[in-house]
Amino acid sequence: MEKDARKYAVYSRKSKYTGKGESIGNQIELCKNYLETKYNAKSDEILVYEDEGYTGANTKRPEFQKMLKDIKAKKIRTVICYRLDRISRNVLDFCNLKDELSDYNVDFISIREDFDTSTPMGSAMLLITSVFAQLERDTIAERIRDNMHELAKTGRWLGGITPLGFQSEEVEKLTVDGKKRKLFKLSPITEEQQTYITIANKFLEFKSLTKLQTYTIQHELKTRKNIYFSSVALRSILTNPVYATADADTMQYFKERNAEIFGEEKFDGKHGLMVYNKTEQKTGKRQKVRNVEDWIVAVGKHKGFLTGKQWVEIQNLIKKNTEKRFRKPAVNTSLLSGIIYCGDCGSYMRPRLNSAVNKDGTHSFSYSCELKEKSRCTKCKSKNIMGIELDKKVFEIIKEFTNPNGKFYGELKRMANGEFKIDETESSETEALQKTKSQNLKTISGLVQKLAVVDNEFTESITNEIRKLKESNRKIDKQLDILNDRQQKVEKEINSAKLVMNIFDTYFQKFDSLDLITKRSLIRLIIQSVECKNDNIIINFTGASPEKTENKILCLCTTDSK
Repeated sequence: MEKDARKYAVYSRKSKYTGKGESIGNQIELCKNYLETKYNAKSDEILVYEDEGYTGANTKRPEFQKMLKDIKAKKIRTVICYRLDRISRNVLDFCNLKDELSDYNVDFISIREDFDTSTPMGSAMLLITSVFAQLERDTIAERIRDNMHELAKTGRWLGGITPLGFQSEEVEKLTVDGKKRKLFKLSPITEEQQTYITIANKFLEFKSLTKLQTYTIQHELKTRKNIYFSSVALRSILTNPVYATADADTMQYFKERNAEIFGEEKFDGKHGLMVYNKTEQKTGKRQKVRNVEDWIVAVGKHKGFLTGKQWVEIQNLIKKNTEKRFRKPAVNTSLLSGIIYCGDCGSYMRPRLNSAVNKDGTHSFSYSCELKEKSRCTKCKSKNIMGIELDKKVFEIIKEFTNPNGKFYGELKRMANGEFKIDETESSETEALQKTKSQNLKTISGLVQKLAVVDNEFTESITNEIRKLKESNRKIDKQLDILNDRQQKVEKEINSAKLVMNIFDTYFQKFDSLDLITKRSLIRLIIQSVECKNDNIIINFTGASPEKTENKILCLCTTDSK
């Protein structure tokens, strides 16, 4: 069985910088003794992480976070601490750590509580701790829901980015336990309100998000950021309950979906809806919408933009459209999807299958501007590009780069062979600097010894000399760092060149036999983007600036612009 090469991690923490009690040093020493006695661990097998002056109430500690990174990098086999609360005083935080340790097959030891997950008893104790952590999670969730009920009584807006058509308005202050808190409600923005009403009415007319998106583009209806609405954004707006009036229709809609209705007597058609507990609160991550049965639906202080009947009709249409099963399109064999743009408007160009069938039974296709398609040629009239022909021409150019007898490959080979290494002058400079630094250190050592025996009148001059030598070494260190960085950069370039050559030799020489996904991935390594403007196709290679000649321009026949 192969020996586990990972190391032991000793973690120590203390809230305040003191020399009393269980100091950082004492914790580390006890943990090391434990590892040496029980696991025969050597000193070079132990990594130490020390956080002094940091609270255990959370895990925002530099050394703790560094340890987590090393765990994920598979450098650690066991984490050991003197006492459980050195890791965290929060049970939930600790159990999250326990789960992470389990994912990376890392054991945990706490000396004081005698937790050792490498033993059955230690694992059992941690499972018991997990039960209490789940209890804490449930208690927190219940507390949050109780808080949501209190918020539902007020119909207040909780803050954040307001929906299209609304702004946040302070209306009064609440007094809770002697503390004053501001209360906000949503108030309409006339221009945006009209945009929403147009979107809703047109969707009811078209009964299609695709047709609705085309309409918004053609009529210059845009978001607050002055960009065209995507179909996803339109769907999100249309399904937001905040625009609906709190009346009998919306109440019935949410009752059928088992949402919690708060204050049914207020559903009188005078105000709009406010929904609480709609999303999962995850800091730093995209919010996930909860199931409708977890929502708390209440009456807000704002006016709704649509009647309940209209809003419910929109929801039913969206649901019906979602449930439709569209015909699966023929296989798309385009190589440039995702990197090809329209030179006229800057939009992506998407592959569009043609009805024509090639001799081998495959469908031909064209690259077509996305904005042109969605606007029905009202916002862009660029020509379509024949896809198979363009893919072939682009690959012919790639072959020039990957050809072992080509100029680019030759330069790559020179770099991989180290012909661009730092010259001998720089190597000599490094050697001379290191020699000077070593001599300075010896001189400093001799001067320090002199200080112990010379008269006081010479002390100041010796001290000044030591200071000058140290300053000289600091400057030498900076120069050595610069030279070292340069050497490392060259080494990285050499390794990169070897890697690229390996990719060229391994994959591009047998490109035709590769699967479509691999082909696309390889092309993206070399090509940053392809721009189509009129009859010109501009290929921008990765790392090539616009003014360089590496950017190639092709003249390619195009299909009509329809």
